[in-house]
Amino acid sequence: MGILERRIYRVELLSPVHIGSGQRLGSADFAVLDGRLWRFDPERLAAALARDPRALDRYIQEGAAALRFWGEADRRPLARYVRPWSGPPPREIREHIADPLGRPYLPGSSLKGAIRTALAFAALRAASPAQRQAWLEAVARRAEEARQRRARVREFADDPLMQALMGKDPHEDALRGLRIFDSGPAPSDALDVGRIRVAVHEPNGTLSWLKAPGEHVPDPEQAFEIAAEILRPHHRVNLRVEVEEDAFLLERDVLGPQERRARVREWARACNTFARHVAEGELRFGERLGLAEWTAFYRRLLAQMEAEPQAVYLNLGWGGGWRSKAAAEAMGAEAVRQLRRLFHLGKGDPFPKTRRVLFEDGKPTLPLGWIRLIPE
Repeated sequence: MGILERRIYRVELLSPVHIGSGQRLGSADFAVLDGRLWRFDPERLAAALARDPRALDRYIQEGAAALRFWGEADRRPLARYVRPWSGPPPREIREHIADPLGRPYLPGSSLKGAIRTALAFAALRAASPAQRQAWLEAVARRAEEARQRRARVREFADDPLMQALMGKDPHEDALRGLRIFDSGPAPSDALDVGRIRVAVHEPNGTLSWLKAPGEHVPDPEQAFEIAAEILRPHHRVNLRVEVEEDAFLLERDVLGPQERRARVREWARACNTFARHVAEGELRFGERLGLAEWTAFYRRLLAQMEAEPQAVYLNLGWGGGWRSKAAAEAMGAEAVRQLRRLFHLGKGDPFPKTRRVLFEDGKPTLPLGWIRLIPE
């Protein structure tokens, strides 16, 4: 075995993906003109406005909507992408992370975070009831310490659990033995803008939609809509990811006990086990609420996992929800209830009761964030 084992994976997007940059695009960045949403490149736009003082004055007052006075031939070179859009313009758009040239990519940190959750899920499943209870008590102590300091209880309160599972500090973190690199970039025009609403599973088993905090409506047309840049599954997105396994480092005790290091070597298997667990629960959610396309997607996904187990299945980024980001379900329903009480997660059952759903032509369709890595 070599010291470093490198593998290249082709990324296949199974559902639309949004990984946020932390920025929101506003009226200075985009406009809806003639039934299309134009996202402008800031540097190209600034250079064009510098040559046209009157247009610059209008832009300062109106934002990118002022570019309606320019012809399409003048606007087109300034745009990162142009997409069909019906209805009023969104108030803001969640920006997808991109490189300095505006090209979207999948950050290695997001991939590694998804792998970390899957490994934690595997470790919690393998742990004894006594171990799980000791970890829960440590989390409760950390939460109480945070309350006494009047700090945010949810921040870092799960540190004792993750330290026990993955290593007590960055030097001993078992995932030091696995390096995940950023994907290469996709073209900037591979981005689209998705329209997302929040489905709510009511306690009586019915489906409603989030209109405002604490306010649900049966008609999705009345619900609050979120606009976000997304990468869609299509041929223009040709991404690859490099994964490097440090076999030498994974043999050293500095990364913790042999059992923990062995789990890291089985990261792909752990990811698929966790992905299957999440997908089965999301399928049940869709079936209970009559979300036809959501349900069909998860049936296809589970069949694909069964037929092609050599690929690695992950849920990334914003939109996947609590179940794809937390490993607590591995400890059972009572442990989840304890954690909910500690962190004031949700009110009543079912939990979690909300899901972000992509809408197409006014109808609920797909979940967000599913990809698979196919070894080359």
